Amino acid sequence: MENDLEQVKNLKLVLSAFEKLLGLMINFHKSEIFCFGEAKDRAGEFTQILGCKEGTFPFTYLGIPMNTHKISSKQWGAVEERFQKKLGSWKGKLRSFGGRLVLLDSVLSSLPMYMMSFFRLPKGVRKKLDYYRSRFLWQYDNHKKKYRLIKWNILSKPRSLGGMGIIDLEMQNICLLSKWLFRPINEDGIWQDVLRRKYLNNKSLSQAHKKPGDSQFWSGLMEVKDLFLSRGRFNVQSGTQTRFWEDLWIGDKTLKEAYPSLYSIARNKSDTVAKIISSVPFNISFRRALTGNRLLN
Repeated sequence: MENDLEQVKNLKLVLSAFEKLLGLMINFHKSEIFCFGEAKDRAGEFTQILGCKEGTFPFTYLGIPMNTHKISSKQWGAVEERFQKKLGSWKGKLRSFGGRLVLLDSVLSSLPMYMMSFFRLPKGVRKKLDYYRSRFLWQYDNHKKKYRLIKWNILSKPRSLGGMGIIDLEMQNICLLSKWLFRPINEDGIWQDVLRRKYLNNKSLSQAHKKPGDSQFWSGLMEVKDLFLSRGRFNVQSGTQTRFWEDLWIGDKTLKEAYPSLYSIARNKSDTVAKIISSVPFNISFRRALTGNRLLN
């Protein structure tokens, strides 16, 4: 506890130095400090040192809801309210079908993008947003129910495949989250190092799994990880980041798909390329001997 108090005092000195060096004044009256665990018992001392107040959860930071627990569907209600506010100000019946289609994709579909780039979109919320978009396209601003002439999943297909090119929120959410998976593999930086040290712990991304206690952000990434990895090809260097059987690194198929019989009897299916080729013969272990007729059975 004394160490925590000393760290807060050091923080005060750092902030004071920041003000003197850059000439920017920090408004501590508008600032908040958040304490966790045992430090919460001494929050009063910390706020006196820094001259600010203690913050409470949940709160919003740069448009993203912050909480110690999982963000509930109810907290996604802000996005739904923005949908309803936009729809309430539009007169759909005065616009052509093409005009409504442009508004739907350029405005409505873009409203949840910021949240979707950080969190997995709950299925119930996605269905509601699709309902609002579908109602505006077919019913205009009329509350009287009208027939949908084409299924929504067909409208969401690209025009080249017979659809209308309407943004598929589920696929868009997967693509936005996949960018966070792509960067730690291919780029270096401070936040990439933070993710690697906090969640990977010397493991490759393909070996990481969702665990209890993970943040909602990381849990969402783990939900789309397998789909992301199945759509990419690995450039093998040291081989420590590439799974031998389940990642695409040689040929046009994964070894799992090319040799399903061998994969089914392999003992350590998630071994990396580096581990398997570390010895001659290869370090592959099967549940039974591959001899005679048993090789094909």
